Amino acid sequence: MIVATFESGPAATNAYLVADARGGRGIFIDAPFDAAAPMLARARELGVTPLALVNTHGHWDHIAENARLMREAAVPLWSHADDDWLLAGAQTQARLFGLPLDIPVTNPTRHLAEGDTFAVGSLSFQVLHLPGHSPGHIGLFEPSERALFSGDVLFAGSVGRADLPRANWQTLLSSITSKILPLGDDVTVYPGHGPRTTVGEERKTNPFLQNP
Repeated sequence: MIVATFESGPAATNAYLVADARGGRGIFIDAPFDAAAPMLARARELGVTPLALVNTHGHWDHIAENARLMREAAVPLWSHADDDWLLAGAQTQARLFGLPLDIPVTNPTRHLAEGDTFAVGSLSFQVLHLPGHSPGHIGLFEPSERALFSGDVLFAGSVGRADLPRANWQTLLSSITSKILPLGDDVTVYPGHGPRTTVGEERKTNPFLQNP
């Protein structure tokens, strides 16, 4: 599995290009400001055919360049239905954070839900619904590669915010303890911000998980 990471935008947000192999199939995960150009360039360099853009959730810093990636890579957008309201209100979100930025509204062509699976070449992703940071937050788990793309639910040494509209602290902790931790300590976590980590490292050292 190839994982290319792109940290960009005012919130230092991670986006990913994930592919099964050079010359193979891939997906884009999230689309922060200034990420589209390098993501597209890397896909061309690797000879990867992207199948879709997947939003882990609908917060402005993860969807800012949805429209550009969708247009220039000719890919559909996949996300969870419970975050449609965030996609529709992208510009309002940016203004609430003091960022007068123009974020085009984008509409998913497929709604992903808990238990869904989809193939990306030889890779097979399982969709985990991980609400708490946002109602429609999802994670993507590839069991054979032992890899989880966790969005803004779990970070190295931290967890997602629960003080945003329609967020909930207990729901966030439940998502982590009931769906992420059982995946196994050897799982590599690729978060929406910051460096990658492992489930085992976070189980042992993450201060938010010591007395959940």
